[in-house]
Amino acid sequence: MQTDIAPKVCVGRTRDVFKNIDDCLQVEHYSVADPNVSLAKLTRENGNRAITTSLGSGVGTFVVAARDSELRLEQKGRVLFQGLMVEDSITFVEGPDPIAVELPSDACLYVLTFLKEPCRGPCSVVGGRFNIRDIRLVELVGEISESSPARRSELTRDFSRLAFERYRCLPRVHPLSAWRLNRVRRYAQSRLDQRMSLEELADVAGFSRAHFAATFKAATSMSAHEFLLRTRIQAAAKLLICTDLALVEIALQTGFQNQPHFTTVFKRITAVTPRKWRDFHRSAVVPCSAERMVNGSTVIEHLPH
Repeated sequence: MQTDIAPKVCVGRTRDVFKNIDDCLQVEHYSVADPNVSLAKLTRENGNRAITTSLGSGVGTFVVAARDSELRLEQKGRVLFQGLMVEDSITFVEGPDPIAVELPSDACLYVLTFLKEPCRGPCSVVGGRFNIRDIRLVELVGEISESSPARRSELTRDFSRLAFERYRCLPRVHPLSAWRLNRVRRYAQSRLDQRMSLEELADVAGFSRAHFAATFKAATSMSAHEFLLRTRIQAAAKLLICTDLALVEIALQTGFQNQPHFTTVFKRITAVTPRKWRDFHRSAVVPCSAERMVNGSTVIEHLPH
């Protein structure tokens, strides 16, 4: 897999790890015995500007989120996905054209590309892509990365087979287009302190309630309700780091009815309480990265145990 990093590249090679020093992007390539399979891991840490990199080309590409990651996927000028790719979710893109991925903030992604041979059995992909969420598949990718080159070839085939078995169980609908998804996302972010219904978001997208729910989940692997919760928590995490507002005030500003409910949801998504989140990240943030969090997007990730 060829990887081109923009806007500035400073490359050094150590055990197949490519690192962009300025923007803290690591691209680690794994040796696979099968020449038709390419596997890499992209890790973005503490960057202060967007990075765009090419994922190369093949008959099909899986992008796997090892943690919540903000990204934009584009192929031949067509935006495939833009927004938050949730931890344990997998996006598949069909076709031989290279895929560009933009990482505006921290991310951790595995990229599995099948270069020539088909990566699946007879199963038509609606719209040439799909998005699913499956913990077992993500665990399998982790197992692949820790195996020998020969074992990786076998496991990548198992991954592809299981992914398409999972896909066959989904309703056959076109994923919500990127521009409609972005429109819904902007609308939700501008009204976080208000209650929003599924019907309201469906109207923004221009679809009926049922059609919107199906196409939204096909595009994001989340229900609209989970999307709203994660959007509220993203905004709350940003306020926790960048302001001195009390927890109850942050809860109200991000659409929670009270602080206990806010704390419960925050801990369920991030694995820590809001207070611990604030204490940990404030102790780790330096002034330059604090500015990035004010002006950019904050990506939720689990604290180390």
